[in-house]
Amino acid sequence: MTRTKIDSVAWAGFFIWVGVVMLAGIPWGWALIGVGALILGSELVRWRMHGTAQGFWLACGVMVLAGGVALLVDLKWPLMPTLFILLGVLLLGRSVGIGRRRTS
Repeated sequence: MTRTKIDSVAWAGFFIWVGVVMLAGIPWGWALIGVGALILGSELVRWRMHGTAQGFWLACGVMVLAGGVALLVDLKWPLMPTLFILLGVLLLGRSVGIGRRRTS
């Protein structure tokens, strides 16, 4: 299976899962655990078939899975939302070039 097919299957699974979550009224915690499992599962398939996994998607899968668990156990401190915001800010900064050294 090519990397493109793995990505396509993973995205299809994501949209199917979101539809099931919406129709069945599944709580956010379980919804996030499902998304995290899909992400990590697709990276496992990528690693088994091609010998490599993408670090970014592994980190995303772990974060989303941990966020779902935090919701299910009713974690009262704002660690997970803070980590999600920090990850988003770091990714945004990298994408627009903040913090990169100029080479001239």
